[in-house]
Amino acid sequence: MNIIIRIIGLFLISNSVFAQEGYELVWSDEFDYSGLPDEKKWSYDIGDGCPNVCGWGNNELEYYTERRLENARVEDDHLIITAIKENFGTKSYSSARLITKEKGDWTYGRIEVRAKLPSGRGTWPAIWMLSTDWSYGGWPESGEIDIMEHVGYEPNKIYGTVHTKAYHHSIGTQKGGEITVEDCEDEFHIYAIDWSHSKIDFFVDNRKYFTFTKESGADKWPFDKRFHLLLNIAVGGNWGGVEGVDESVFPQEMKVDYVRVYQLINDAGKKLGTGQVLMSPNPANEGRFTINTIGSDIDKLEVYNMSGRQLPYIKSMHAEGIDIKLSDTHQQMVMVLVENKNGTRTSSKMLID
Repeated sequence: MNIIIRIIGLFLISNSVFAQEGYELVWSDEFDYSGLPDEKKWSYDIGDGCPNVCGWGNNELEYYTERRLENARVEDDHLIITAIKENFGTKSYSSARLITKEKGDWTYGRIEVRAKLPSGRGTWPAIWMLSTDWSYGGWPESGEIDIMEHVGYEPNKIYGTVHTKAYHHSIGTQKGGEITVEDCEDEFHIYAIDWSHSKIDFFVDNRKYFTFTKESGADKWPFDKRFHLLLNIAVGGNWGGVEGVDESVFPQEMKVDYVRVYQLINDAGKKLGTGQVLMSPNPANEGRFTINTIGSDIDKLEVYNMSGRQLPYIKSMHAEGIDIKLSDTHQQMVMVLVENKNGTRTSSKMLID
């Protein structure tokens, strides 16, 4: 019966408000099984970060394990990540960091995680994203998106942050926001971002509390490439351990009810992933419309009437994409052909109002 309910629920999810607004559920884990996390969806970061980033770059105290039920298991329809006070590997705490790299990687979309957080001084749970391909270099050049961070000595605060080459905590220029959630350690809440080609909005329970808006240059906006998701509990460290670590509170758990990723679909029903194109508005008002590329530059753009005759147009470039003004506005419908530099080709019918 529970499996049936989960399947019905997943169907309803895919037809929820996000689907109605042009979104489609493209990846999810409802944790409707038991045992180790699904290997088709999750891998692990392992160890203490050494030799390259010992302490995971933050002087953290935990050792991340792999395929160890004590630290990461699925039980009673929840993923449970547990930080334990014990000598493990080179550290005095064990924990888990789950990642979707090469099993769930996305450019743009709504990423949504319903979770209940651990408590106690020294805990540092996070729901976050890193670049999959490191196209712009290492950290922070290729970017980081912290969907949710919480430190145990601030029991009612949730933080959302981005890190780039220009904006990151190592030089005190990171960009972010915070929101008060009084019962985040006792109740489940939905932590989410809406990530588009021009901004990233941060939410708790659909309450937006921070927006990071695109600026020109990869040093400020490296968020046009594939990113993957990470879930973990860190212990201590430069932020989580600012007021010390209370050993008596361990073990501590972060429970995750679900992870869901939605992406926009275009009028033809195709998901807008890297290399694809969004054209709007449709119908075009007086022959004017905008083309937004998804993670790739346009190499060729041609417009034809329905008889196959190529039409002239005027274009102007800007941060949001390319504005198109047709010279011939007597058409009722045109075909727009776009070829990106990565080789992706898209054709869309555009009505002329």
